[in-house]
Amino acid sequence: MITIQGFAKLCGCNTQTLRYYDRIGLLTPAKVDPWTGYRYYEEEQAIQFVKIKNLQQADFSIEEIKNLLGKNDVLLMEAFEEKIREQERKLEKIKQIQQSYLEEAMDMQKMVNTVLGFVENKVSNPELWKEFGLDQEKENEIIAKVHEVLADWLGQCKEDGVDVSAMADDKAIDGLMNVVKEMEEGTFDEAQNMILAREGTNPEKDIPADAKKVMTRDGWEHIYEWIQELPNLGDGKENFFLFRIRKDSAANNPGFATMMLAVMAARYDAMKGGMTCKTCLSDDGINHFALYRR
Repeated sequence: MITIQGFAKLCGCNTQTLRYYDRIGLLTPAKVDPWTGYRYYEEEQAIQFVKIKNLQQADFSIEEIKNLLGKNDVLLMEAFEEKIREQERKLEKIKQIQQSYLEEAMDMQKMVNTVLGFVENKVSNPELWKEFGLDQEKENEIIAKVHEVLADWLGQCKEDGVDVSAMADDKAIDGLMNVVKEMEEGTFDEAQNMILAREGTNPEKDIPADAKKVMTRDGWEHIYEWIQELPNLGDGKENFFLFRIRKDSAANNPGFATMMLAVMAARYDAMKGGMTCKTCLSDDGINHFALYRR
């Protein structure tokens, strides 16, 4: 018999590996000195080590290896062949997933581009610019922020695992795929009232509990009436803009939330701490606004 150090050299491994194999019941020393605790191995056990090492490299599990250690070489070769077939099936599955990913990624990009195009078209509505008291021809910085803000919103929805939903008049459409389909079919172009939001959104419920309400305005007709009263938003705090909008308001536009965030980013430097704009239809016939910060 030889010591664990000598057996490790014979097998071309380290003693930690041998102790690990002993601990999980793969390769037990032939003898352990009851007084010193020293491990001793028979030289013939090197064959077992070779089996274990190769089976591990072939991706056999610990339990599979235990079941194979007592088998003869014929059965071992059969096990290797089955493992090869298993790996080939896995490889084929990975190839299918790869192709599926490429197709889904292309479909997702197409859907995102459709939403971007739709909302940017709505944002170009002159009435929406007038709502903010802005001259569309002179606000290049805000125009540039529109795409950035909308892309960021869609990306955040995906990151949070939340889908997109829309409300067109009294029709609810859930899921980005369904929203895009309705956009392509022109359903939203004919809608008198349109809200685009995260699926399952409850505007007030979604405001974090530790966010403090710092400003409210009720019964206003146009945003430009009070937007100059906003506090400093560029101090790194997170901002939450909550709107409940009258059905016949110019702000009742699927591009409104994007426009609001673009204006806040360009004019008020509000992107430093992050910002969210949530909108829904008013249930009392007047416009409401609340600003929460944390």
